[in-house]
Amino acid sequence: MISSWEPGTWPAPHVLYGGDYNPEQWSPPVWREDAALMRKAGVNLATVGVFSWARLEPAPGEYDFAWLTEVLDLLYDAGVGVALGTPTASPPPWLSVLHPDVLPVNEAGLRYSPGSRQHFCVHHPEYQAHALRIVSELARRVGDHPAIRMWHVHNEFACHVPQCFCDVSAGAFRTWLRERYGTVAAMNDAWGAAFWSQTYRDFDEVLPPRVVPALPNPGHHLDYRRFSSDSYLAQYIAERDLLRSTPGPASQIPVTTNYMGFFKPLDYFAWAREQDLCSTDNYPDPADPDSPMLTAMHYDLVRSLKKDVPWTVMEQTTFRVNWRPVNSAKVPGEMRRGSYQALARGAAGILFFQWRASAAGTEKFHSAMLGHAGTAAPAWREVSELGEELQRLGELSTARVAADGAILFSWPSWWAVEQIGQPSAELRMLDQVRWMYRPLYEAGVTADFAAPDEDLSGYSVVLVPSLYLLTEAEGASLR
Repeated sequence: MISSWEPGTWPAPHVLYGGDYNPEQWSPPVWREDAALMRKAGVNLATVGVFSWARLEPAPGEYDFAWLTEVLDLLYDAGVGVALGTPTASPPPWLSVLHPDVLPVNEAGLRYSPGSRQHFCVHHPEYQAHALRIVSELARRVGDHPAIRMWHVHNEFACHVPQCFCDVSAGAFRTWLRERYGTVAAMNDAWGAAFWSQTYRDFDEVLPPRVVPALPNPGHHLDYRRFSSDSYLAQYIAERDLLRSTPGPASQIPVTTNYMGFFKPLDYFAWAREQDLCSTDNYPDPADPDSPMLTAMHYDLVRSLKKDVPWTVMEQTTFRVNWRPVNSAKVPGEMRRGSYQALARGAAGILFFQWRASAAGTEKFHSAMLGHAGTAAPAWREVSELGEELQRLGELSTARVAADGAILFSWPSWWAVEQIGQPSAELRMLDQVRWMYRPLYEAGVTADFAAPDEDLSGYSVVLVPSLYLLTEAEGASLR
């Protein structure tokens, strides 16, 4: 199928099907087996390299791309396209050995250790420099490979470290404040800093909103939310722009990153403006009877972020995840139903985490398209049957979803309404959204989500959960 998908175009002329592939965990004989089995299962897209930084750059400035080229060749020969990941979500151990202060700091001042993932401060110049260097090498060395159909930048931005509170972040925050307010007097006014004698004489006196003895300043906290979302977006843009500036075919390949639905730390409406297409990861709890509704709401949001461009499910699981206290499994057929639910809500691709189950590490009990029992596992039959079905549904990759209603949603309002010191800590933004979404879902009414400043004239009904924070322009649009 890859031959019918022209490089540099989106969407593909067929439904994308596949998942994350981590060949750095396996030997070359397994790569060859995987390529053959992917073809047999109807897989036409594999996400490669997302967590491969330590394999690609085993020591600072020393690179090994031969193995990656071999994998790309094998997948291309099998008719499998590649979403090539930039590996910047998980730096190799040597980075924090060389630069210990690249490790992030939490609100209480505790510096995290390496040994997991996302162990970096996004503001640190050494992280930024090394991240852009490996991205540059990736694009330069393999960006023109004919298998590549998509760039997958980073992985789940801000998932584990939504905010860093280190001294480097403090300096970056002050720069952001200067650009936003111009004068410290304007910042003091916006924050109501006269309250509790919090008036600043200079931007250099401002710190991140770390742990304090009593209630914190809400304006301070809200701006740190804005700043942190903007900072991660700036890192995404830096990687994206570097990929686009690489001479040759690499510059024409569509760029995306994987969202996480209603993920509080990042303003995805702002992010979507910088994406060629939107992608998301979705892991509903099979034990929760509300999961089908919550999944529909999640997918409607992602479709709505970039309303005229088909989107993809970048990750879901075939049966179970590994990170809940009790990891309930999907019943037979549930994976297929969930995949068709995504297609019905505008998805152009159905991908999983991951293709082959890991033999070691924290995700060794996370289900995969090819489980530990290989083709003898029950998942293999369902995976192969779904792959065969999707090959007959090519027209769905360009189908559009018509929505009759809209639900307004604002990340800054979400941040503001859930701060402490409010009339009630019981008021939660997503509770309000679910309360409004449920009757639409149960009545079969399709709804978009819309930013408050969008044109709403095409909808027959607009529902408005809490908009505690509203600009003049947004208010005018709503009126």
